[in-house]
Amino acid sequence: MVAITNWLIKSIPDCSEIKYLEKIADIYQPQTIPTSALNDEADYFVYGANGIIGKYNKYNHELSQICITCRGNTCGNINFSVPKSWITGNAMVVNTDEYTHIVNKRYLYHYLSTINFTPLISGSGQPQIVRQPLAKLKIPIPKLEHQNKIIEVIDTFEYRIEIENKYLQSLLSQKAYLLSNLFI
Repeated sequence: MVAITNWLIKSIPDCSEIKYLEKIADIYQPQTIPTSALNDEADYFVYGANGIIGKYNKYNHELSQICITCRGNTCGNINFSVPKSWITGNAMVVNTDEYTHIVNKRYLYHYLSTINFTPLISGSGQPQIVRQPLAKLKIPIPKLEHQNKIIEVIDTFEYRIEIENKYLQSLLSQKAYLLSNLFI
């Protein structure tokens, strides 16, 4: 992934406009639900500080969203939620739905994935990221056509990596099975 990250940074044109994150996205923390409300039989995924943490019977975001972990030792981790999911207050939502004429959400997700959020983390007992420093992040915004090309390349690589990982897991399962039968 480091190679993809380096490629992304190098592929952003120098002539790109620089905008504060708050000018291209709505940044907020949604309502948190108690873990006791999670239900494996429910229909909608719940995103918390560590990505998907369970399922719930309602969703608070109809469209996919960028989620930045803002509580705990995983502060600064980036997730891209699935449509119709519940995002808790342990993740900061970076919602670009009103800014599609400026930024492609997947481009911003990939760009934010390159950032080291450590300087934005405060709190010693409970690390956290709050809205204001996040809102002042400077983001290079190429033309939408260029953003779309970047997304196409990175998403293709990510898809290929996902396929290869599934294949690797299949081979590891076969290996375990064969080894277990070898010593019967």
